[in-house]
Amino acid sequence: MPAYRTVRDFLIRQLDATRLLAVLGVAIGCANIIALIGVTDTAKYQTFAILRDVGANTLFITSFVENEEEDAPQRSQAMAFLPPDYPAVARANADVELAAGVLLMSGHVGIGADRIYTTIEGAEPDYTEIRGHGIASGRFIEQADEDSRALVCCLGSEIVQELFPDGSDPLGRELVLRGKRFEIVGTMIEKGLVGIERMDHRVFIPLTVCQELYNTPGVHTVLARVREQAELEQVKQELEQELRASAGMAEDAPSDFTVASVEDLTGIISSTTGIFEFLLVGISSVALLVAGIGIMNVMLMQVMGRTREIGVRRAVGARRRDIYRQFVEEAVVQTLLGTACGVLLGIWSARAFLVYMDWVPHLTTATVLLAVFFSLLSGLLFGLYPALYASRLKPIDCLRYE
Repeated sequence: MPAYRTVRDFLIRQLDATRLLAVLGVAIGCANIIALIGVTDTAKYQTFAILRDVGANTLFITSFVENEEEDAPQRSQAMAFLPPDYPAVARANADVELAAGVLLMSGHVGIGADRIYTTIEGAEPDYTEIRGHGIASGRFIEQADEDSRALVCCLGSEIVQELFPDGSDPLGRELVLRGKRFEIVGTMIEKGLVGIERMDHRVFIPLTVCQELYNTPGVHTVLARVREQAELEQVKQELEQELRASAGMAEDAPSDFTVASVEDLTGIISSTTGIFEFLLVGISSVALLVAGIGIMNVMLMQVMGRTREIGVRRAVGARRRDIYRQFVEEAVVQTLLGTACGVLLGIWSARAFLVYMDWVPHLTTATVLLAVFFSLLSGLLFGLYPALYASRLKPIDCLRYE
């Protein structure tokens, strides 16, 4: 039977509820792969956007503890912050052009009776230049604010919209945070969602004020921009030695911090997301496995229901391979229908989620082809046994079948 007739007969006479469920199973499995990997890829590239903003010559100094001892969780928690003098140590390096300490906290802020919960970021004056986050109006935090512990703040664009929905000018108004009144001295240019960071939903205050307000003397991260003519790897090593000396660490003691470049972080992110995507494909393949079993069951039921038809066809001259090919083609048609629906569903659901998250969708052709390959492979493999079973039925037994 020609392939086009197989497709026509399948669509017109054999696409019943049972087959539709099998097609739906393939569609869901295919859509899972596209949506999950698409979202993961987009999150990865959004995170890369953070690194592009700060530039290739920026170093990130963060705290960490790598310890397999029983008390490692307690040590990790105790060393979550870098010492407060680390930003100054970084600035003292001759090859460091700019450096800024960052402390991320959270809290309720408000104007009058209105209150919203948001991220509070204690930052030093050079922060905006290093991060490439510009000022929309007013000014950012200045060194005089740091030195005098001035109660001033800058608002992200989303905070401005939520606290001032009427479009009034926020400059000069007072914002309440943890019982303190902060003067709004500036607003930030809209940045959008960068990676998983809502950069526009933040309140920026002087680092010294944030440390005092939350009784936290340290910082979470130090950003250091290296001069373009300097050797980045050499500066990394120098900074690590200077920071260790500042903290009084013994020569054989492991560092409880890391100095990483943009390239280092990009490599870590790529390897981590690669493993994660591999796991996602494995998880999604379970859905395709179930869908494949569903196709096999449906095809076996079809073989049983069409036993006399098989006998008649064999009696009038159809060969085993003709019967085999017919049922394989039907399995392929089911799989193709499910795959086509799954591609559309996966792309639509991934884009809908990413648009909702305000991310720029990053769906690659490779992701779609991967989903199509696994879907077709699943349907084809599980359609082979019913086709083989049908082709081996004896004509005389088929004609006697009731």
